[in-house]
Amino acid sequence: MDTAITLKTTTVDRVIECILAGSSLKDAVKQCDITISKFHHLLRGDKQAAIAYARAVEIRADILADEALTIADTENDAAKARNQIQVRQWLASKLHAKRYGDRIDLNVTQTIDIGTTLAEARARLLPVSYQHNSAQSQVIDVEHKIIDGASDKQSHDPQENAAPDIFS
Repeated sequence: MDTAITLKTTTVDRVIECILAGSSLKDAVKQCDITISKFHHLLRGDKQAAIAYARAVEIRADILADEALTIADTENDAAKARNQIQVRQWLASKLHAKRYGDRIDLNVTQTIDIGTTLAEARARLLPVSYQHNSAQSQVIDVEHKIIDGASDKQSHDPQENAAPDIFS
């Protein structure tokens, strides 16, 4: 039983070492003569190995970023360099999204106190709210002051200065 555990640990460790050296998972399991599904099955039973694998994948993303920088500095063909760099950037963003991903994480932790602002607004409204006390009003009854006939200077008698009736 000890031999099976040691063999399992050794196999997982060898795959992780290959990944740390920059190999893809497909190439790493091929070098260790196991399948990808067998490797994942071995990881499922060993929490420490799974953590080590996750860390190796993050380190591989760092390696890819370094390779992209090297390519940018050394490749003479601009189109080829652009393609190689974009592939490495994309893969690094998938392997270690927290560091190389395109996701923008905006967390605002500032608190806002609107109490002061509300108090200032109420203070500005205070003079407006007490205007009903500042002016006295008086009601004037104008019914008895209206004189028969026109009540303004522009009005006139319709019979006065009327146009002649041409049909009569």
